[in-house]
Amino acid sequence: MKKIIATAVAMAFAAPVYAADITITGDMEFSWRDNNGTTTAETDGDFNVKASTETANGFSVAADINIREDGAHDGSNSLTIGGPFGKLDLGDTSSAVDAVDDTTDWGYELTTGSTNYDASVLWTLPSMVPGLSLYVSTGADNNGGTSDGANHTGLSAKYSVSGFSIRYGANDNDDGTEVSIVGATYSTGGLGLAAETMTETAADGTETDTELFGATYTMGDLTVAVETLDNGTNDIVALGAHYSLGGGVTAFIEQVDDANVAATEATSIGVAMTF
Repeated sequence: MKKIIATAVAMAFAAPVYAADITITGDMEFSWRDNNGTTTAETDGDFNVKASTETANGFSVAADINIREDGAHDGSNSLTIGGPFGKLDLGDTSSAVDAVDDTTDWGYELTTGSTNYDASVLWTLPSMVPGLSLYVSTGADNNGGTSDGANHTGLSAKYSVSGFSIRYGANDNDDGTEVSIVGATYSTGGLGLAAETMTETAADGTETDTELFGATYTMGDLTVAVETLDNGTNDIVALGAHYSLGGGVTAFIEQVDDANVAATEATSIGVAMTF
């Protein structure tokens, strides 16, 4: 009788775990980098554990946990809840600006992309017009900086049609600073193009514009790409070639050069695996 009771209790606690669908994904890469004659060997990897389920009233709920290869926190851990109201992403998540930016970044090691501005809550509104996505975000008072959810109000929109998209977003931060993004992408056949302008406004009204452009072209297993960044201080050009070996494995070579800062000239070769 005691064994029957113990088994019943164990099954009661185990049932919620078995009710969720659990997937594990991740990536690992190795690169050999030459930076102005100084060489380094680097590894970079993480794995993602995602559990998803559905509540009795039909809401979809998912937990997302990201861990680096050394066991440390890798960011973007969150809980998402979806329903007729759209989707709420709660935790370490993208801000409204972050939801529509970073379209030029194609690289493993040496590309730049636009600055990350994270949030504590991102609300993806329900679709009202085909091709139109709307986002609202905010952060908590005790999270500061660009990468962990600074307190703000963020709004953004993306409209996509026939391989073309236009994007706009703005975060109004409680510390008096602002950030906005305007961008566009286009893809046809193996060609992909992306352009962005990010404007960061300091509390005193000083504005810094970062202009980015990216292009990729895929021919079978080979992709060649370029990214440029100009913010008045840096004038960066990154070039790369990625070759798919199949099975989620890619060999790559990337090179970057800043016309204004000689110390940033670097070349990386390596191999990456996603699973």
